[in-house]
Amino acid sequence: MTGLPPDRELHAETTVHATPDRVWSVLSDPATMRTASPELFATSRTRRGPLRVGETFIGWNRNGLVVWPTVNKVTEVEPGRKLAWFTRTSGATWTYTLTGDGTDTIVHESRRIDQAVSRTAKVFAAVFLGGLAKHADELDEHVAETLEAIRQMSESGGKLGSRHRLRRAVTATSLNRARTS
Repeated sequence: MTGLPPDRELHAETTVHATPDRVWSVLSDPATMRTASPELFATSRTRRGPLRVGETFIGWNRNGLVVWPTVNKVTEVEPGRKLAWFTRTSGATWTYTLTGDGTDTIVHESRRIDQAVSRTAKVFAAVFLGGLAKHADELDEHVAETLEAIRQMSESGGKLGSRHRLRRAVTATSLNRARTS
């Protein structure tokens, strides 16, 4: 554990050797986060297509054997530039911004806590995730992993590298074994 406050802002950025339009097509596809995120494994939406401002969706997360939903509301969509949503369950806003020069794109991801974390979230984190601080440390690592996956997908036409696919496969295999035990 880092000893840093659990409500600290998390952020990372990466340079993608692809145009902003290409990166946006990957980032704005709701299926991307299910593939790229180490924790999010599914989303439930009432509509198809790109995310829209005001849309609410459920994010299904997994950490080890613990599974939980989050309720999220899309707050900003600026095609080719910015995507953000507010997670009601944790009081966090997740934001992705793109800055391009025509051939390369800098993708910046951040998590900012906008509201006090609810008592329910604090208890859940303490009981199932090792506490808010430990989970924030994990999320800090996940931000970099998610950006790496978005970079790979943008540069390779939507395919992830073998290391990322292997990590996802190991997680799925571990969960399947736990279910059958």
